Formats: sequence, C-alpha cells, structure tokens
Amino acid sequence: MTGRRSPRGTLSRERILDAALQLIDAHGIEAFSMRRLGAQLGVDPMAVYHHVGAKRAIVLALVERVFAGFGVPGGAATWEQRVRAWASAYRELALAHPGLVLQIVSDPEAVAIAAVHVNEPLVAALKEAGLAPAAVAAAVNVTVDYVHGAVLPAASRPPGHDQPLASLRSELERRAGERFPAQRWLAAELGEDEDADDFEGGIDVIVAGLGALISAKDRSGAVRD
Repeated sequence: MTGRRSPRGTLSRERILDAALQLIDAHGIEAFSMRRLGAQLGVDPMAVYHHVGAKRAIVLALVERVFAGFGVPGGAATWEQRVRAWASAYRELALAHPGLVLQIVSDPEAVAIAAVHVNEPLVAALKEAGLAPAAVAAAVNVTVDYVHGAVLPAASRPPGHDQPLASLRSELERRAGERFPAQRWLAAELGEDEDADDFEGGIDVIVAGLGALISAKDRSGAVRD
C-alpha cells in the first residue's frame, strides 16, 4: 500500500510566498499571521517556519520578489515623460499590492529593498534633467511619497465610499456656521466630474515644479557665464 504524502512534503518557498502574497493582497498586512498562512496552506505553522523563517522574513522576501519585478514601459524620450511613466508604473504596482506598500513606508529595511529595485529609472531621469544631487533626492522623495499618498487611501477605501472632495463638501456643509472661505471656494468651483482622485493632476504639479527648478538653475548658470 502506498502511503499518502504529507502536506509538508508539498511545501516549497515559492508556494509559501505565493500564499502569503495572496493573503496580504486580500486582507492587508495587519491581518497577516503565520497561523493564517499555515491554514491557507493546510499545514502546521511550524512547517512554514522550517522552510522560510518567521513572518518578517516572509514579508521581506515578498518585498524583494514584488519590487524586483517592477518595470517602466519604454518609449519615453524627455525627462518629463520618463517621470510620468515611472509614476504611472509605480502606481499600478502599489495598487496591486497596497499591503506591501504600507509595509515599506513603515520599515526602513523594507523600503531600502524596494527603493533599490524601483527608483533607478526615476533617479536616472532626474539626474539627466540636470538637477543637483540634493534636488534629485528631494524630487525622488516627493514623487514616491505622492504615489504612496494617492494609492493607500484609495486602496483602503470601502466600495461606494465617498471620494475625498465629496466628503469635504459634506463636512463643510455640516460646519455651515464656521468660516473656511478658501475651501468653500474650491469645493464650489470644482465640478462633480472632478470629484475623483486626480493622480495625473498631482504629477502635473510635480513635473511643473521640477521644470521651474531646472529653468531657474539654467538661468542662474547663464548669468554666471
């Protein structure tokens, strides 16, 4: 008689990481645990420890795997186009795996792993635009933080939940007796079709600011020459 193969014998590092990523994508990083992962795989959690180590080791391995697969579509010619292409590609990755993005914004080791894999095209575009090293570093931080700030609230918002501008309008109406003139003006001026998250509009602001910084640098250099 042939003995039945134990579930542990079917485990592999790749299978464990696949299951862990599915759990984090579906339920978030806070809901991820070794017990839940073991249940997903149909094994005792200790079998998972034997293959890949503790929870932190799994999360860092997932950061390595997911962010190593990052790529920016080709075809962008100017630095502005390359920054936009990078932001769009990173947004897609972050929307697909918001739980891991939440991890990297709160974990220096995880953010370093992710940055090595995703920041190269952005740094190269800004360097070739003529920005000084300190300005490149600042521009990278602003752009990355903008993508994170745009993605994480959208990813955590329940279906059917109000968009930010709709919520702001409701709050301003609730505070009818208080004065917030600038925000009331903005809420009144923006139409209903502008009540969605405007990711590209934010990138427009970043690129325009960087362009102005580069132009100012070029003008000052011309004056010195």
